[in-house]
Amino acid sequence: MVISKNLFSKNWLVALAFILFVASWSYAANGVRYKDRLFKVSKARTVTVAKDVPFLDSEGGDNYNTLSSLMESFGVEPMMYFYSKEVTKKQPLLMDIYEPVDDNAEKRAAVIVCHGGAFVASSKDDFTQKSVAYTDSLAARGYVTASLEYRQGVLMSEVETQDGYDEIIDSVDFARTVYKAIQDVHSAVRYFRKNADELKVDTNKIYIVGNSAGGMLALENIYAKSKKDFPAYVDKKGTASLGELDEYGETGVGGHANGVVALWGAIHNAGLVKNSKVPVFLAHGDSDYVMPFGKGHAISDVDRMLGEKGSMLKMFGMSLKVHTPTLYGSAVIDSILNAGKVYHEFYAPRGFGLKHEFYDATRTDEDGNEVVYADSVQNKVFAFLYNLAVDSVPAWKKPTSIPMVALSLASRITMGEDNRSFTVERGENLAYAVFELNGRRVMA
Repeated sequence: MVISKNLFSKNWLVALAFILFVASWSYAANGVRYKDRLFKVSKARTVTVAKDVPFLDSEGGDNYNTLSSLMESFGVEPMMYFYSKEVTKKQPLLMDIYEPVDDNAEKRAAVIVCHGGAFVASSKDDFTQKSVAYTDSLAARGYVTASLEYRQGVLMSEVETQDGYDEIIDSVDFARTVYKAIQDVHSAVRYFRKNADELKVDTNKIYIVGNSAGGMLALENIYAKSKKDFPAYVDKKGTASLGELDEYGETGVGGHANGVVALWGAIHNAGLVKNSKVPVFLAHGDSDYVMPFGKGHAISDVDRMLGEKGSMLKMFGMSLKVHTPTLYGSAVIDSILNAGKVYHEFYAPRGFGLKHEFYDATRTDEDGNEVVYADSVQNKVFAFLYNLAVDSVPAWKKPTSIPMVALSLASRITMGEDNRSFTVERGENLAYAVFELNGRRVMA
């Protein structure tokens, strides 16, 4: 009897294990590509996107700015790789590719991830900027993904002051750095198109996900069609010409993506947005002081961006001054896309003081549940990419307008049905304006 009981127990455990195995196998088999995690992900495979690309040379003492050297000597994680003069060294432009393991699909959607870092920090294998997290998570869903090591580094001048030194970034030098990085993103898109058969990629489904500086690169990729769309000063007097957008890498194929996710990004010329009907996902905090939510300049509050690094600089009598061209953030882009009836999504929770890269921000909703913005952003991004990958892009819908009225304490209004009208009950000669939810004024 004991033997029988043990055999029964063992058989029961085997049966249970088999049931669980079948259930898990069925779940994976019944999952949805581009929506569910279906695959293991290959280790990163580094490829050369373009050869002999001129990078700013960080080797050699006189070309390494005092600010960067100071940070390095004190063991501070280097954020600012600034350079005192434009000395270049030709290097390969690299990209890490991740693929779903044992995937037999012949034409897969692809996603290129561009990290943030103000064009002076971070890398293709960065974790804090979500580069690896996004490439891995998307590859597990069936995309071919890549993280790009685009060119970084901004020239910087040093001016002696009564209290120490001002380290100054000029807007022209900033623009040149951005332009070079845009060239690199174009090269990455062309690499995928040229090697589509080998990578088993659909050339009409190549998307870019960019964060901060990477978000700017993603937007510039689809809206800037040629070098003529940039100010003439990107070819700074006394320096070598930067060349056309397709200066480096593969030839004979297009370098513009088929869809873009721009997390807290911006563009240098709002007029270029009309150049493309490519679907776009935008996310932005309305209190962003690094990349403008509307019209403004990047890094408008240097001290807040630097944090502890800024305090260290002040100890040595140094201050950082950053000048950038005028930029147009997500709120402006959203308004133009609405006017052009271009499908896009805009995630901009307002009134919660959300600043730059609000991955770590949380709040308690009215129902008592915690809102984790990192989860909200990722879920919305993945849903947006899924719609693109399966050719299920919703039709564009006109945003709802809600009257918003500025009143003095001596005034009183009553809103009409469905907020479609209002009646002034107390007060005279009141100024008012009607705004769309995206912030665009439609009547005044």
